[in-house]
Amino acid sequence: MRFSLLSGDEVQDFKQRVAVIVGALTVCLAILAVRLFFMQVFQGGYYEEVATGNRIRVVPREAPRGLIYDRNGELIAYNRPAFNVDLIAEDTPNLERSLRGLARVADVPYEQLKDAVNAKKVPRFKPVTVLKDVGRRTADLIDTYEEDLPGISVAVEARRLYPAADLGSHVLGYIGAINEDQLERLPARQVYSARIVGQSGIELTQNDSLIGVDGGKQVEVDHVGRELRELSKSVNPIPGDDLYVTLDMRMQRELQLLMGDKSGVAIVMRPRTGEVLGMLSLPDYDPNAFVGGIPQQLWTELTQSEEKPLVNKAVQGVYPPGSTFKMMLALAALDAGVIDENTVFHCPGYLKVGHDIRYCWKRSGHGDVTVREAIEKSCNVFFYNVGLLLGVDRIHDYGAQFGFSQPTGIELESEKAGFLPSKEWKQRTYKEKWYDGETLPVSIGQGFVSVTPVQLLNYVNTIANRGLWVKPTVIERIVGPDGRDVVPDQPMPRHSRLLPIAPKYFDIVTQAMEWVVNRAGTGGRAQSRLFEIAGKTGTSDVIGRKTGYTQEREANDENAPHSLFVGFAPAQDPRVSVLVLVEHGKHGGATAAPIAKQILEYYSAHIEPLDTPPAPDSRAPGPAEQFRKALENAFPEPENDNG
Repeated sequence: MRFSLLSGDEVQDFKQRVAVIVGALTVCLAILAVRLFFMQVFQGGYYEEVATGNRIRVVPREAPRGLIYDRNGELIAYNRPAFNVDLIAEDTPNLERSLRGLARVADVPYEQLKDAVNAKKVPRFKPVTVLKDVGRRTADLIDTYEEDLPGISVAVEARRLYPAADLGSHVLGYIGAINEDQLERLPARQVYSARIVGQSGIELTQNDSLIGVDGGKQVEVDHVGRELRELSKSVNPIPGDDLYVTLDMRMQRELQLLMGDKSGVAIVMRPRTGEVLGMLSLPDYDPNAFVGGIPQQLWTELTQSEEKPLVNKAVQGVYPPGSTFKMMLALAALDAGVIDENTVFHCPGYLKVGHDIRYCWKRSGHGDVTVREAIEKSCNVFFYNVGLLLGVDRIHDYGAQFGFSQPTGIELESEKAGFLPSKEWKQRTYKEKWYDGETLPVSIGQGFVSVTPVQLLNYVNTIANRGLWVKPTVIERIVGPDGRDVVPDQPMPRHSRLLPIAPKYFDIVTQAMEWVVNRAGTGGRAQSRLFEIAGKTGTSDVIGRKTGYTQEREANDENAPHSLFVGFAPAQDPRVSVLVLVEHGKHGGATAAPIAKQILEYYSAHIEPLDTPPAPDSRAPGPAEQFRKALENAFPEPENDNG
């Protein structure tokens, strides 16, 4: 093979190419050197911090969830120790042998343990929970045979417990694993403690208070995340706030006892403060079933049941108020001036409007009745006439003043607003005008009208307070880990407003409610020999939203109307109010009224005596009078200086 010498031009061209390549390499190396110098000298601290962060981890410690007490200090939700069995594969020389030994000690199938290990793909040095909440005896046995079960240990975690089980379950609610939406709303310092959060009731609405603040420690880990050593002293977690609710568990137990196997609602409140002393929705459920994950079969039964046990009917159930709505019609008509206390309407047992005939519940009629007598005897015809005089729009507006068609604001989730119709609503919804015949069922709390039980009782509280509306509440106070109140007690009722209706009209209606119970009214079965009760019965029709409502009802239980009673005691010095709603109980006076009487007598015997005589002026100063006096003191009339 022969080689030819390069010409002078070719040699020169080759040298130029080599120079370009060397120059390019020199520039690249210079840029790299400058970059390295900048990173080491000017950014060295930053990259040192990043490198340290890659080998330092914060191991969080869960904060205990706050406790829940009733108004008397009875513990109704707390955290018990739950014993879980963990396995670390790296510390287990013979996995099968360890699992079979655990199966014998814990008396569980080997296949169940094997499936638990295989279900979670985690590093071999990290623990896998193979058994949850095994109980103290099993945990002690595992500790005893620890040497024969290498790689297996018992870990303790806090687990929620509701000692009263289903008692007050709809108010307390239940807890469950956090979902993605809930997680995004949490601050970083609560993420670990909030793995389990409230899903309903006050466990949900007060969740931010009940969740504590994470604790933890800094540890050094190797390249795969294995802990090597602890770097700093542990920071203890801060427990969640404790919650005191207004419920009295004595009253709650009595409500459950008196309602028995009936389906419906019972509520007991203090009218002056809005405190809920008892709230029962039936059927109920056991919130303990949700702790640690509810079985799929039970979840299906609860969610698909026609009786809807997970629904708090006190705030989420909507019903026609029936004749309990008539006190509002009376107050509206008196205040609007369309009637006075001596106005008389004749009841022949029916009222004819155009071609439409509406009947009174007493087909033979009540004769001539005044407003007091109409409430006492629950005369439909009287209130048909009143409703026509007022018109549906004024009924709507006055109802809104009493809190109908809007949530009350009680601290429970998914509260319904109920509904009151108006001309504008019908035109907007159905593109039709409102007819007088449609006002008639509205006038007796039927037709399109719907309310929640808590709305209904709060309206009765407003009558008891002679015009003072007070927001209902289930929260008495919140106490921080230091034992101090997070929200100090307030002497005056929270979120109160005074209705612009003269107190004398409330006196007329209250007297009529006394007659309902203590004379020949429809609520005679609520009469007590111990003190005077003021109340009203109601029959809530199951098909209450049909415009063509009639009082002809099917006889079977599915279509039987609901039974209602609302009232307060003592009549002249109201300190407690009650609502009883028995679904498909037919007639309020026969079914709900006797239960309400027993509830009030239990309250008097075990919580606060109600048989004390009223003030000498026949009525003690109520919250409305106190509220008006406070307003007068805050905004005195200006002096006339004749200027």
